[in-house]
Amino acid sequence: MAQYVNVSQAEMEAHLLPQGFHALRLEGTRELVYGKRVDQDGIQLSLRVYTGIEPTGASRDVGRDAMRVNIFMRAEDGRIIKLGGSKRVHRVVNWRKNLQDRIDRWVDYMPAERCEVCGLPMLPRETKKRPKRKFLGCAGYPDCDNTRNIPNGGNNGRA
Repeated sequence: MAQYVNVSQAEMEAHLLPQGFHALRLEGTRELVYGKRVDQDGIQLSLRVYTGIEPTGASRDVGRDAMRVNIFMRAEDGRIIKLGGSKRVHRVVNWRKNLQDRIDRWVDYMPAERCEVCGLPMLPRETKKRPKRKFLGCAGYPDCDNTRNIPNGGNNGRA
Protein backbone atom coordinates (compact mmCIF):
# COMPACT_ATOMS: atom_id res chain seq x y z
CA MET A 1 0.00 0.00 0.00
CA ALA A 2 1.21 3.51 -0.82
CA GLN A 3 2.84 5.54 1.93
CA TYR A 4 1.11 8.92 2.12
CA VAL A 5 3.15 11.96 3.13
CA ASN A 6 2.24 15.50 4.09
CA VAL A 7 3.23 18.03 1.46
CA SER A 8 3.66 21.55 2.79
CA GLN A 9 3.20 24.82 0.97
CA ALA A 10 6.96 25.43 1.31
CA GLU A 11 7.78 22.09 -0.34
CA MET A 12 5.33 22.75 -3.17
CA GLU A 13 6.71 26.24 -3.76
CA ALA A 14 10.29 24.94 -3.70
CA HIS A 15 9.27 22.60 -6.52
CA LEU A 16 7.12 24.95 -8.62
CA LEU A 17 8.46 28.51 -8.22
CA PRO A 18 11.85 27.81 -9.89
CA GLN A 19 9.89 26.60 -12.94
CA GLY A 20 8.14 29.96 -13.31
CA PHE A 21 4.90 29.10 -11.53
CA HIS A 22 3.32 31.66 -9.21
CA ALA A 23 0.46 31.52 -6.71
CA LEU A 24 -3.01 32.18 -8.16
CA ARG A 25 -6.11 33.35 -6.35
CA LEU A 26 -9.09 31.73 -7.99
CA GLU A 27 -12.56 32.53 -6.77
CA GLY A 28 -14.34 29.48 -5.41
CA THR A 29 -11.16 27.38 -5.14
CA ARG A 30 -10.37 26.13 -1.65
CA GLU A 31 -6.85 24.87 -2.26
CA LEU A 32 -3.57 26.49 -3.25
CA VAL A 33 -3.22 26.79 -7.02
CA TYR A 34 -0.10 27.73 -8.96
CA GLY A 35 0.04 28.74 -12.58
CA LYS A 36 2.24 29.97 -15.35
CA ARG A 37 1.53 31.37 -18.76
CA VAL A 38 2.88 29.68 -21.83
CA ASP A 39 2.82 31.16 -25.33
CA GLN A 40 2.62 28.45 -27.97
CA ASP A 41 2.69 29.80 -31.52
CA GLY A 42 0.61 32.82 -30.58
CA ILE A 43 -1.82 30.86 -28.41
CA GLN A 44 -1.78 32.15 -24.80
CA LEU A 45 -2.13 29.18 -22.46
CA SER A 46 -2.19 28.84 -18.69
CA LEU A 47 -0.77 25.75 -17.02
CA ARG A 48 -2.21 25.32 -13.52
CA VAL A 49 -1.31 23.01 -10.65
CA TYR A 50 -4.09 22.34 -8.15
CA THR A 51 -2.17 21.20 -5.08
CA GLY A 52 -4.55 19.68 -2.55
CA ILE A 53 -2.95 21.99 0.03
CA GLU A 54 -5.29 24.11 2.17
CA PRO A 55 -4.80 27.91 2.29
CA THR A 56 -3.39 27.38 5.81
CA GLY A 57 -0.44 25.60 4.16
CA ALA A 58 -1.38 22.13 5.44
CA SER A 59 -2.09 19.12 3.24
CA ARG A 60 -5.68 17.99 2.92
CA ASP A 61 -6.79 14.74 4.50
CA VAL A 62 -6.00 11.53 2.65
CA GLY A 63 -8.68 10.91 0.05
CA ARG A 64 -9.03 14.63 -0.73
CA ASP A 65 -5.34 15.16 -1.33
CA ALA A 66 -4.80 14.57 -5.05
CA MET A 67 -2.85 17.12 -7.07
CA ARG A 68 -3.84 17.87 -10.67
CA VAL A 69 -2.33 19.66 -13.64
CA ASN A 70 -4.71 21.39 -16.06
CA ILE A 71 -4.22 23.59 -19.08
CA PHE A 72 -6.47 26.51 -19.98
CA MET A 73 -6.72 29.24 -22.59
CA ARG A 74 -8.60 32.52 -22.81
CA ALA A 75 -10.88 32.70 -25.83
CA GLU A 76 -11.16 35.90 -27.83
CA ASP A 77 -14.49 36.63 -26.13
CA GLY A 78 -12.80 36.42 -22.69
CA ARG A 79 -14.08 32.96 -21.70
CA ILE A 80 -11.63 30.64 -19.95
CA ILE A 81 -11.58 27.27 -21.72
CA LYS A 82 -10.15 24.16 -20.10
CA LEU A 83 -8.16 22.35 -22.76
CA GLY A 84 -7.26 19.31 -20.73
CA GLY A 85 -6.03 17.82 -17.52
CA SER A 86 -3.82 15.08 -16.21
CA LYS A 87 -4.38 12.01 -14.09
CA ARG A 88 -4.31 12.72 -10.37
CA VAL A 89 -1.03 12.86 -8.51
CA HIS A 90 -1.31 11.26 -5.10
CA ARG A 91 0.54 12.58 -2.09
CA VAL A 92 3.04 9.73 -1.85
CA VAL A 93 6.78 9.66 -1.28
CA ASN A 94 7.62 10.25 -4.98
CA TRP A 95 4.99 13.00 -5.49
CA ARG A 96 7.58 15.41 -6.95
CA LYS A 97 8.50 13.05 -9.79
CA ASN A 98 4.87 12.17 -10.49
CA LEU A 99 3.82 15.83 -10.52
CA GLN A 100 6.76 16.76 -12.74
CA ASP A 101 5.81 14.01 -15.19
CA ARG A 102 2.32 15.55 -15.49
CA ILE A 103 3.74 19.07 -15.96
CA ASP A 104 6.26 17.85 -18.55
CA ARG A 105 3.53 16.04 -20.46
CA TRP A 106 1.67 19.31 -21.03
CA VAL A 107 4.83 21.28 -21.79
CA ASP A 108 5.83 18.62 -24.36
CA TYR A 109 2.34 18.40 -25.87
CA MET A 110 1.29 22.04 -25.91
CA PRO A 111 -1.09 22.52 -28.81
CA ALA A 112 0.84 24.02 -31.73
CA GLU A 113 -1.88 23.73 -34.34
CA ARG A 114 -5.12 25.62 -34.62
CA CYS A 115 -8.45 24.35 -35.86
CA GLU A 116 -9.09 25.52 -39.40
CA VAL A 117 -12.82 25.72 -38.62
CA CYS A 118 -12.95 27.82 -35.42
CA GLY A 119 -9.33 28.81 -34.64
CA LEU A 120 -9.06 27.11 -31.23
CA PRO A 121 -6.11 24.79 -30.51
CA MET A 122 -6.10 21.20 -31.74
CA LEU A 123 -5.38 18.80 -28.87
CA PRO A 124 -4.03 15.25 -28.81
CA ARG A 125 -6.86 12.80 -28.20
CA GLU A 126 -7.29 9.04 -28.22
CA THR A 127 -10.25 6.95 -29.32
CA LYS A 128 -12.07 5.00 -26.63
CA LYS A 129 -12.67 1.95 -28.80
CA ARG A 130 -10.05 -0.62 -29.65
CA PRO A 131 -7.80 -0.52 -31.48
CA LYS A 132 -6.83 2.78 -29.85
CA ARG A 133 -6.03 5.53 -32.31
CA LYS A 134 -4.52 8.92 -31.57
CA PHE A 135 -5.80 12.00 -33.37
CA LEU A 136 -6.08 15.77 -32.98
CA GLY A 137 -9.42 17.10 -31.82
CA CYS A 138 -10.61 20.70 -31.56
CA ALA A 139 -10.55 22.24 -28.06
CA GLY A 140 -13.95 23.67 -28.91
CA TYR A 141 -15.66 20.28 -28.80
CA PRO A 142 -18.64 19.75 -28.65
CA ASP A 143 -19.36 23.09 -30.38
CA CYS A 144 -16.72 22.28 -32.99
CA ASP A 145 -16.10 18.60 -33.76
CA ASN A 146 -13.26 19.05 -36.22
CA THR A 147 -10.59 16.31 -36.07
CA ARG A 148 -7.37 15.58 -37.88
CA ASN A 149 -5.22 12.46 -38.19
CA ILE A 150 -1.79 12.54 -36.59
CA PRO A 151 1.06 11.42 -38.85
CA ASN A 152 2.84 8.25 -37.63
CA GLY A 153 -0.10 7.41 -35.36
CA GLY A 154 0.78 10.24 -32.99
CA ASN A 155 3.92 8.63 -31.62
CA ASN A 156 6.34 11.34 -32.82
CA GLY A 157 9.14 8.84 -32.43
CA ARG A 158 8.09 7.90 -28.88
CA ALA A 159 7.39 4.35 -27.87
